[in-house]
Amino acid sequence: MIFTLKEKIKISVIAWLVTSIFRLWFLTVRVKINNKDIYDEYFKQINGKKRVVAVSWHRHSIFLFYFFRNLGDRLILISRSKDGEITAGVAKRLGYKPVRGSSSRGGAEALNALINEMNSKDKTYLCGTPIDGPKGPARKVKKGMVILAKETDSYLIPMACSGTRVITFSKSWDKTILPKPFSKVVVGFNTPRKIPQTLTDEELETTCLQLENDLNALTDKVDDICGYTG
Repeated sequence: MIFTLKEKIKISVIAWLVTSIFRLWFLTVRVKINNKDIYDEYFKQINGKKRVVAVSWHRHSIFLFYFFRNLGDRLILISRSKDGEITAGVAKRLGYKPVRGSSSRGGAEALNALINEMNSKDKTYLCGTPIDGPKGPARKVKKGMVILAKETDSYLIPMACSGTRVITFSKSWDKTILPKPFSKVVVGFNTPRKIPQTLTDEELETTCLQLENDLNALTDKVDDICGYTG
């Protein structure tokens, strides 16, 4: 999209404001990490170079977006839209490198850009994005991030979060949750997996279904821990 100078300034100011609010809001939130060994090895990168594709439901995206702000090289897929421009501005301020596109707009181009970016680097890369986004249906896996993990020989890691006290955007398609200030958030991870390079189309469908079941189970688990019922 092409923006006027006035629009660019407005987007930049909004992105700065949103980032500032994020930092102040979530600074008060206490975080517990389930399966911390997975987080330490595959996200903090304490054991050498690894490529990781981390996937979650769109419902979790706001807090997880903030949670990964302090890690190394991070890519994030963001839609091509005016709202996406603001989100990309926030992402840059949190240390991400945005790649623009979505399953509905520029999806194939964006996926290829992610593949090329991750394969061109001689260093650790983390790519994370909601795997049912940007428009759903909720909690249904789309294939793009599985293909990304396959084509970049990355570890595919499901992740989810929930909170003891949250705001639920009940009218949104994904039922987005936002932890309230001074609440507790639980972040959980499932076992990392590699996607075989020889994966057939039929096996891809099976892998997506297995991932969907795993991610739903993980989401239910962190919800149970936090006592969240939606």
